[in-house]
Amino acid sequence: MADSGRENWAVDELLKAEEEANAIIKNAQKEREKKIKEAKVAADQEIAVFRREEETRYNQEILRRFGSTKEEEELERKTKAEIDKIYLDYEANKLAVVDMLIKRVIEVKLEVPRVVKGQFENPQQTN
Repeated sequence: MADSGRENWAVDELLKAEEEANAIIKNAQKEREKKIKEAKVAADQEIAVFRREEETRYNQEILRRFGSTKEEEELERKTKAEIDKIYLDYEANKLAVVDMLIKRVIEVKLEVPRVVKGQFENPQQTN
């Protein structure tokens, strides 16, 4: 019986050691997850800073190459004025165009065009 007491004690010690090992592993996993999250946050912050710097550099390069925003605004203003003029021309002429199209559709000329007559009067011979 003394042997069974020692065996129980050894089994209990092994179970206790296993529980401690599992606790150590869980703590290590939690620490690893925590460090991964911290690294992700730090990387996101670095990316945000890098993105802002690169966007600023890009915008400065665009301004250097293509001029200032004043030129762009002037171009937009001129373009809008031209579009407005085209629209006004459209509004002024749309009724006249519709009337002309209706007149062309309703009035049918019953004569053969001169070009077509010429083709029948001087037929070309094909070999």
